[in-house]
Amino acid sequence: MPDDAPVTDLIPGWLEEPVVGLGQVTGSVVTIDHFGNLITNVDDVHLRGLHDAAVQIGGRELPVRRTYADARPGDYLALVNSFGVLEIARAERSAADGLGLARGAPVLVSSKRA
Repeated sequence: MPDDAPVTDLIPGWLEEPVVGLGQVTGSVVTIDHFGNLITNVDDVHLRGLHDAAVQIGGRELPVRRTYADARPGDYLALVNSFGVLEIARAERSAADGLGLARGAPVLVSSKRA
């Protein structure tokens, strides 16, 4: 096949699944968007059984919020983004720069109470 031949078959990329345990989900950062938000492989479905969830990443514990408006400028937060996955953000700043994290960084989401 010549090098300039058009691509006719698309092969989806492989994304590691998070590990779901009793009262917790362990995942990782899979990409960073242009705002510096850390996008994880933890889907909103994985979070449904967790009560009063908190996220541990980069040596910090972050609250899970509904929207960016629930945080003050500079505060770190976790939320389910418009794609239905857990995102680690910093209101009006870059979470990636502030936390010094990159792709592959581990993330733990756990229930604070049963």
